[in-house]
Amino acid sequence: MTTADAVPPSYRALFAYPRYLAFWLGQVTSVVGSSVSLIALPALVLPARGATAFGLVIAAQALAGVLLLLFGGVIADRYSRSVVMAIADAVCVVGVAGFLAFAESGPLALLMGAACLVGVGGAIYQPAHRAAMPQVVPQALLQKANALESATKRLGAAGGALLGGVLIATVGARGAFVVDLATYAVSLVTLLWLRLPALRTGDVPPGVRAVLTEARDGVREVRRRPWALVIMIQGTLQVFFLFAPNYALVPIVSQQRWGPEAYGWLSASASIGMMLGSAVAGRIRTRRPGLWAMNALVPCAILPLCLALPVSLPLWCLVEMLAWGGIGVFFVLWFTALQTEFPAEVHGRVFSLESIGNFALQPIAIAVAPLLASTIGMGVFVAIAVFVMVASTYGVFLVRGVTELRSPRPVV
Repeated sequence: MTTADAVPPSYRALFAYPRYLAFWLGQVTSVVGSSVSLIALPALVLPARGATAFGLVIAAQALAGVLLLLFGGVIADRYSRSVVMAIADAVCVVGVAGFLAFAESGPLALLMGAACLVGVGGAIYQPAHRAAMPQVVPQALLQKANALESATKRLGAAGGALLGGVLIATVGARGAFVVDLATYAVSLVTLLWLRLPALRTGDVPPGVRAVLTEARDGVREVRRRPWALVIMIQGTLQVFFLFAPNYALVPIVSQQRWGPEAYGWLSASASIGMMLGSAVAGRIRTRRPGLWAMNALVPCAILPLCLALPVSLPLWCLVEMLAWGGIGVFFVLWFTALQTEFPAEVHGRVFSLESIGNFALQPIAIAVAPLLASTIGMGVFVAIAVFVMVASTYGVFLVRGVTELRSPRPVV
């Protein structure tokens, strides 16, 4: 790692690492497949079982994922992260097979069980994936690697959604799920080829108590770095008051104003913005990445204003592009800081805690946002969202280390 760290940070240098190429290819393929599945599932379930059953299936998948995220982080820190991701993919394959078997007929409980398996697979996969990156590329290339991964992930999600629509129109929803299963096969091959070594040496203590102890150790590591903890709390607030409600309300408001196709334009604009923002973040060289990251979030405060003001569709698309471009910059700098600051042996638990902060309250916020907006009025709702966004974005600078995204002194 010492000589590799001396490599000038460039995308050409990044692609000189065969292990990164395999890692990147597997991730992109997995994202495409997940997006195909996201489009195919409602096409398969809704005609046969209706909206209520579909809602229960989605809720089961989300709940299983959130509940097991911290456990997934512990597993990622105990064992080989490539093996953990491969096992997670295998669990998802069983879940997707369950969709094929029970989406249209059979007990609803079995269909919900299949959804839980997909949620469990995601909860195990995500912390291991983020934690594995420093094992695949040297520290000097981490920011480039995170930027490329974030940009291509968004591109893969958009391409997967488009492919899902084409597959449903040509071979049907069941055929789309078969393609999804094939993408898991590609991901599995790349992960098994990687064979990342486990960072932990010695015997792994069994039992629930040992797992809970290790989870608590991960929480302690975050608490020892107040700058990281406050940004995770910031993420929870912003997701609950802005991003999750925005996710629920944008399709409703845009359809009321311009019809169902408007949401497609807005979603595409967000994807383009995040790809561009991630690409820009890969080129940022600064000693104050936290200042860049927080300033990049400022356009997000304009997002809720589009819900209340009679803006044109092109203007709203521009706001989406700017806001999600800023989010792309933020995530690249934030993930790189976490991978650099924390010891490699706790990366899985750190990223699981980061994900919990972002997603634990998201289902609740999505569910209550339309009701709350209609009860207190869209204007008041938007004012609260803008205030929380601005206050939480700049309030974190009260904590030392946020500006630099690192601890002011070594943590021992």
